[in-house]
Amino acid sequence: MDFMRLLKSVEELLYELVTWILFYPLTLWRCLRHPVRMMNYASTELGDAEAEQYDDALSPPIFLLLTLFIAHLIELRFGVATKVVLPDVFADERNLLFFRAIAFSLFPLLLALQDVRRRGAKLTRRTLKPAFYSQCYAAAPFILSIDLAVIIAQHSNVAAVVASLAAFVAGLIWYVGAETAWLLLDGRLGRPRALLNASGAIALGFVAVLVVLVLTAWTIMAPA
Repeated sequence: MDFMRLLKSVEELLYELVTWILFYPLTLWRCLRHPVRMMNYASTELGDAEAEQYDDALSPPIFLLLTLFIAHLIELRFGVATKVVLPDVFADERNLLFFRAIAFSLFPLLLALQDVRRRGAKLTRRTLKPAFYSQCYAAAPFILSIDLAVIIAQHSNVAAVVASLAAFVAGLIWYVGAETAWLLLDGRLGRPRALLNASGAIALGFVAVLVVLVLTAWTIMAPA
């Protein structure tokens, strides 16, 4: 009986992993084309029965983690020199991937906190979860644009620098636009204020990632 349960679990795991190959690009395409619709989808799906949630897309946290993993694999393929700016502990790819997951998750977390505060809701795990799930869908394409910009920047020529900046700026404009449109759904913010709030929250995300990187490096490299 235990063997059959184990076999069933392996069967379900294999099916889940294989379906990621199909649903990851579909989810990414839908997020790129209709970010606000997908952000709304992320939060409303949590109200369904657990077995029926995200039946036609990847769940937002899985989508974000897979994006980080794919970005990491791309960087490995093109030999991005992350070790130059990171402590030696990140020479272990598992540690580096874990750090990236924590650091880049700060973007959806901070924007989710802004969403909870804007709605005047009490900050709890229950009120934060729908907002965080929504923001995972918006953050993933932006993270891919950052990764693309870093890869292109490895080529030391003017064209590569221009292309790298273009990739980053395009991703940033898309992200700010998606977040601004999301804030406008509330109806209480005008476009200028929504744009300012979205830009400020994203800028705070960059600061938070930098602070985490500096603190992590300082903690690791500080003498015992």
